[in-house]
Amino acid sequence: MSQDHRQLDSSLICRVILSLMQSNLSVSIPILQGAVQASYHFKLSYRKVWMAKQKAVAQIFGDWEESYNKVSKLLQALQSCVFGTICDLRVKPFYGGHLLVRDYNMFDKVFWYFPSCVEAFKHCKPFVSVDGTHLYGRYGGVLLIAVTQDGNSNILPIAFAIVESASTESWSFFLTNLRRHVTPQDGLLVIFDRSQAIKAALSSDDSGWHPPRTYHAYCIRHKAANFMTRFKSGEGKRYLINAAYSPSKADYEW
Repeated sequence: MSQDHRQLDSSLICRVILSLMQSNLSVSIPILQGAVQASYHFKLSYRKVWMAKQKAVAQIFGDWEESYNKVSKLLQALQSCVFGTICDLRVKPFYGGHLLVRDYNMFDKVFWYFPSCVEAFKHCKPFVSVDGTHLYGRYGGVLLIAVTQDGNSNILPIAFAIVESASTESWSFFLTNLRRHVTPQDGLLVIFDRSQAIKAALSSDDSGWHPPRTYHAYCIRHKAANFMTRFKSGEGKRYLINAAYSPSKADYEW
């Protein structure tokens, strides 16, 4: 069976797989390859079908540029539908080459939270854990998030931000908004993963995250993962975790 056909371009493949994409956006590339093969009896390359999938996503949701242009309207709709929602959208000037393009701005970062999360936090354990994860797409970026736990140890997300990178500036933007709008209480514990950017943001003079108003701790899960990477000892990892969770030496030895 032939492996490809030049007339089976990504636009044609997009039309073939569009209905599949509309019913299941998470459908895998191999399944889409099989659907095209069943219709045209050609086994297409992974890359060509992947490109067709991106076109299908753009037809369903709009392309990347169109989506970014709608961010401001999306946030306004969110605030009008969920009363009390706070959004802090930052933009920066847009340059075409070295020339400033007037009347155009470029997305920089955004912070948001829901009022129900703030209310729920009042009844949760007095700590927040902050972390970030990379976003995968044409423009990338990093999703920053703060979570806490209720009395049953259920995880509750309380604040979010999308930034360009996990830099000190980005973390300062997130943590400042978090402190101002969501967690103004004294005596909180902040847990993070030993990130130098987070540490610098927490330590800045105007952060609002200094002892005795707040206290800092490292995430034991990250420490245990780093321990395993270096020492490759499951038993040592167990001792480390037990020590971290023991409130006293006597409890650890018991």
